[in-house]
Amino acid sequence: MAIVEWSDDFKLGEAEIDRKHWGLFALSNDLSDQHAQGAGDASITSTVDAWAAYVDVDFQHEERLMRTVGYPELDSHIELHVALARRVEEYKAAFECQAARFASNGFTTFLTEWLTDYILHEDMQFAKYHHRH
Repeated sequence: MAIVEWSDDFKLGEAEIDRKHWGLFALSNDLSDQHAQGAGDASITSTVDAWAAYVDVDFQHEERLMRTVGYPELDSHIELHVALARRVEEYKAAFECQAARFASNGFTTFLTEWLTDYILHEDMQFAKYHHRH
């Protein structure tokens, strides 16, 4: 069961970024499904690792594009990227220490709320700038 549905509301109009964002939605939904189905630790770890790696690739692409167009909010956008990466690492470490007690549904909720807010506000702001320049 999808906890967050991809829609045109999330499209920035930059195909590569939109494709990566769609992939993050898919991984978030996969993690939610794994939690609901009682998946094993290895499966959940693999999905969290994939989510973290996917985010890293997405952020690198976004930051390169922002540099190319001279986006004035680049530094604050990078700070958001760093903060999310740190938070994901904290969740991963908590899971690795106590998988049985780990609240993966809380992690999934955090990821989807962060992702939707980030795309609809921060990335949309960049998209507007990018399309003007």
